[in-house]
Amino acid sequence: MERVIRFYRIVDENQDPFPNPFPFTELQEAIDALPDKDAYVALNRMELLGSSWSPPSGAGARPSVPMLAIDRITREPQLRIERRRHYRPLVLGEGENLADPTFYAAFADGVLAVLRTSSLAPGAASFRDYVNHLEIVKPAIAVSPLVDSNSVRALGQVGTLTQVTLAVGPDVSEEAFSGARMIYDAIRGARSALGSVTIEVSVKIKAKGQAAAAEEAHKELSSIVTSPALGFAEKAYIKYRRLEDGRAATYDFIQEAITQTAVFEIDATTRQPVEASVAEGFAAAYDTLYEDIRSALRPVG
Repeated sequence: MERVIRFYRIVDENQDPFPNPFPFTELQEAIDALPDKDAYVALNRMELLGSSWSPPSGAGARPSVPMLAIDRITREPQLRIERRRHYRPLVLGEGENLADPTFYAAFADGVLAVLRTSSLAPGAASFRDYVNHLEIVKPAIAVSPLVDSNSVRALGQVGTLTQVTLAVGPDVSEEAFSGARMIYDAIRGARSALGSVTIEVSVKIKAKGQAAAAEEAHKELSSIVTSPALGFAEKAYIKYRRLEDGRAATYDFIQEAITQTAVFEIDATTRQPVEASVAEGFAAAYDTLYEDIRSALRPVG
């Protein structure tokens, strides 16, 4: 299975560096110790469940890291099974639910690695919300994307914006985009009607005759790119006419974030990545992208 590892930074609610080394081990232990009634948490119309995994000790083991998993729990799956043109509903056993996991690992300076196993799995927003809800870590945390500084510079190269496309996962609240009214209203309207679904918004603007619309879209895009909101987007790309020569160009803000694509071993029974494979993938991705991560941690300017 090929999946993308994305890197973020754990910060406080003011977007300042977390004041102490992030207590990831303590968080793992506290989540493991929770009784079931407290471990299952309903947030943003999703039910989440946390658990932890630690690599085995011993000589000869490949570099690996401890992890947390947050599963999206679905108690009443609307799925059906087909067998030779006959259909029946998917029926789970007593106490069984569908679970879509996302894995998280922490590194120095509050760096957080995130691997979503499907489009329905929780994202970085769920890690923040789950940890803050449990009140295990003080102060409350936020999660900010580690983004290449070229993303900010790209905004200055836009002469006329002709298309903005943004997609967010089911666990992302519209409040993350409160600084961009157009995107905020679109997400809020869709969520009110459809609930927790993935939402993609695409706005197209003519290169001529819609200067005011292009300018407003550029302003909203700037507020997203220069805020933590970018870290909660599944897609974020633009098409535009370049300022210097008027030629058509594109820019993908997600591809410019600190990411690493990797292939993971699959569990034959669950069809999900094996925890040990994910933990090794996290360690390898961090080592591979170390210089990019350190660069992204440095203040711009």
